[in-house]
Amino acid sequence: MYDDLTHKFPEVYFLMFESQEDADNELKSADVLFALGKGPSEDVIKDAENLKWLMTISAGVDQLPLRALQKRGVKVTNAKGVHEVQMGEYAMHAMLDYARSAKRTVQYQTEGLWQKPDMMELYGKHVLFLGTGAIAKAIVHRATAFGMTCSGVNTSGKQVTEFQDVMRFNKAGRLVSEADFVINLLPLTENTTCLIDHDFFAQMKSSAVFINLGRGKTVVEEDLVSAVNNQSIAHAYLDVFHEEPLPKEHPFWQHERVRITPHLAGISEHYVERLLPIFTHNLHVFETGEGLWRNEVNINEGY
Repeated sequence: MYDDLTHKFPEVYFLMFESQEDADNELKSADVLFALGKGPSEDVIKDAENLKWLMTISAGVDQLPLRALQKRGVKVTNAKGVHEVQMGEYAMHAMLDYARSAKRTVQYQTEGLWQKPDMMELYGKHVLFLGTGAIAKAIVHRATAFGMTCSGVNTSGKQVTEFQDVMRFNKAGRLVSEADFVINLLPLTENTTCLIDHDFFAQMKSSAVFINLGRGKTVVEEDLVSAVNNQSIAHAYLDVFHEEPLPKEHPFWQHERVRITPHLAGISEHYVERLLPIFTHNLHVFETGEGLWRNEVNINEGY
């Protein structure tokens, strides 16, 4: 990556660091930060007198000191568009894993049992997406190929072409109650923190599956544990959590109706090759003032 950047922008002085902590001292004189990790602290931002633009490798920006960046007038861009393929595949894998009883068939093999667990088709099933952005659309394209019905929830209720129906979150009770799978892709903001709670799970069908690929803190985890314990919902697939790494004593680890993965849905061998064109495009805009910025974050909205 370093060689590509120096070749395309010979007039730019690039510094590479192993960690954000190593970069903090140099950030005081930097114009641009390409943050490959969690990003700088609020105190570091206050001292970064020349900083004008921050690019993060994540689609979510909740880990950044957004108010400090806004106060300093720093432009923020994210990695929107980099995660669509791998997260689309992860979501389909989760739904197929449940529909085809993969966990039970592996158990039967381990136990040497020639038994056939219950199975179902994805064809004709209803998927509800919490969030109707780029990743949701990528999953919709794949789910539609399986003959699934796809609806969505967003902040405005504005219809989005890829979805058969879209409603505002506080008006979406009917869609929640009809869905066979609910996929959470909400960003973490003041309005979405702990938004998915007991009342939400109570609206879901007892046969429905909850999949969280958004942010862990959008869900009240205690309420989700209760929902699967009481079989208010059938199963949960979780890739994000309130605390990461997930504490060893957390009930999710051993729960029969919960499948967890360690925040890996966005991992891909093609990550950098998809990310770099966004950065180089924006660096050209930054250097020349020509063209439009890609993936500029609305700090007031939090995404």
